Order: sequence, then structure tokens, then C-alpha cells
Amino acid sequence: MVSVLLNLKSNIELNMSTRLSTQANLGELATRTAAWIAVRANMELLLLQATMVGVGVGIISAVLSLGAGGTTGFYESATVLVAVGSSTAVVGSAIIGALIAATVSVSHAFGIDPDNIGTPIASSFGDMVTLVVLGAAAGALVRGDHTREAWWVWPAVVALASVVLGAVLLRAVRTNGRMSHRVAEGWLPLAYAAATSSVAGVIVERCASRFPGLPALVPVINGIGGNVGTVLASRISTSLHRHHSHHRPSLHEHNLTIVVLLLINVPVQVGFLVTHQLLMPTRPLTTVFLLAYAAAAAVHALAVLLLARIACAFMWTLGHDPDDCVNPFITGTGDMLGTILLALVFVAF
Repeated sequence: MVSVLLNLKSNIELNMSTRLSTQANLGELATRTAAWIAVRANMELLLLQATMVGVGVGIISAVLSLGAGGTTGFYESATVLVAVGSSTAVVGSAIIGALIAATVSVSHAFGIDPDNIGTPIASSFGDMVTLVVLGAAAGALVRGDHTREAWWVWPAVVALASVVLGAVLLRAVRTNGRMSHRVAEGWLPLAYAAATSSVAGVIVERCASRFPGLPALVPVINGIGGNVGTVLASRISTSLHRHHSHHRPSLHEHNLTIVVLLLINVPVQVGFLVTHQLLMPTRPLTTVFLLAYAAAAAVHALAVLLLARIACAFMWTLGHDPDDCVNPFITGTGDMLGTILLALVFVAF
């Protein structure tokens, strides 16, 4: 439940960041009133998607837990999982959504392109906030004696409140002409991201016992590589909206951005690797291993950047907004590819 919830929640927050950054660059946050309207609409959509994600993940987790046995009945388990999942997703997304709105608004006000910092901020704080809220929600809703009758009443109240909140938010989003069509957008890419990230998780589990240092480096190579990919996707999406072109962008467009992001990525990756090995050494840091890791990080970042450019152009050609569809493809593919490349480095060197 935790890994899927983290992945889905992170992606809907990235989507909000790219949407709001695009709106800021198009001048739709020029006045305080316009900014409030845009932020409110994006927050309503984000919280609706978070509610749907939390409830959906809770139900799926309950169904998958049927084979695990236990003394707790299915309906009680489903109630608790839906309550924990939905409350975590909604509260966590509300916090990160507010952070995204503040980041985009402040950066735009100071003349800084929010495309460059919105998605890294969202991804950096998203998982941490989610885990903190998840721990608090689980502790509050699952505490007590489970043998006591009606112990699940409070989780049931929270689950019901989440469903009611979802209905209210759905009505609000559907009455907003600029957001109503986005309710059904992007769910297939989200499912793809959840599936590919799960595959990456399985690879990490299989390799962890043989290579103890690998799990600590997976978030580094995947996180930094994913960030550069979402930054490029956000910039391309803004460019497509700004020029109102329904054709593929030039192959040479954004090449300079790709080069700059690549040049930023590799030194940061190597710096994190060296710092990690100095603080928590798990294996000898040889020159060969360092070069192999740098090469893997460069290949990973280049692949993610090329995917971002191709996916944005392809989705735009099909009439889909890249702000709603591309980020999950980037993070899902990036997680799986980065994990495979890192495993190959550990196996070979």
C-alpha cells in the first residue's frame, strides 16, 4: 500500500506543479484575484484526485490482503485501509499543494521560472510529508484493542467523510469549465507509473541482500534523474501552451536545456555517491565503480530527458495536455530504468 500510495500521490502533485507553472508563465497569475482562482481550481482538482487515489489504494490493498488471513474481517480491514489511505492522501496533498502554490507564486513574482523549481520542490518534500502523515493517521485510526467490538467505528467515519469530500470536490471541479475535463485525464499514465515503480521495488528487494549499498543509492539516481526529466517536461509543456501549436516541436528545440540538465545531473549524482560512501560506507569506492556509476547516471538522465521531449510532443499531438499525462511516464520509466542500471553497475563492478 505504502509504495503505490507514495507513487500515485507524488505524480498528481507533480501534475499540479506543472499545470500551475504553465499558468504562471502564461500570465494567468498576474493579479491576486487571478492567482487565487487558479490556485483554488488546482487545489480542488488535486484534492479530488488524492481522495480517489486514497480510497482506491485502500480498497485494492484490502482485496490483496484477503489471502494473508488474520483475525480481522475483510470489511473492517477495508474500512481501516480506506480511512488511512484517503486521510493520508488528502492531508498530505493539501500540504504539498499549498507548498507548490507558494513556490510557483513567489518564484514567478521574483522573475524566476517556476518550471525550473516547482517539480523538484514537490518531489523532494512529497514523500517525506506523506510518510509523516501516514504514520500519524495509522497511529490515530488503528490504535486500541482490535478485539473490542466496534473498534472500527472511527475509521468508518473517516472513510465515509472521505467519500463525501470526494463528491463535494467532484461537483466543484465539474462546475469549473477549465478543470472539468481533467477529472478523467491521466489515470492510465498513473497506473503505468505504479506498475513500473512496483517492478523497480521488486528488483531492489532481490538485490538488497547481495548488495547492501544498492537500496540507499536507488532514491538518488532515480530521484535526481526524475527531477531533471520533470523540469524539462514542465518547460516543454509551457512552450507548447504558449505557442498554441498542435504540431510536434522542432527536434532542436530545448536541446540547450537538455545539455544543461545533463551537466547538472552527473556532478550532483557523483557528489551524493561520494558523500554517502563517506558517511555510511558499504563498499570500497574505487575509481572504476565511480566512473561506472557516473556513466549509468548519465545514461539514465539522457533517457529520461529524451522520453520527456518525445512524450510531451506525442501527447500534445493526440490532443492531451502534457501537464496531466507526461510526469507519470517519466517517473515510472525512470524508476525502473535507474534501478536496472544501478543493479548492473553493482553486478559488474
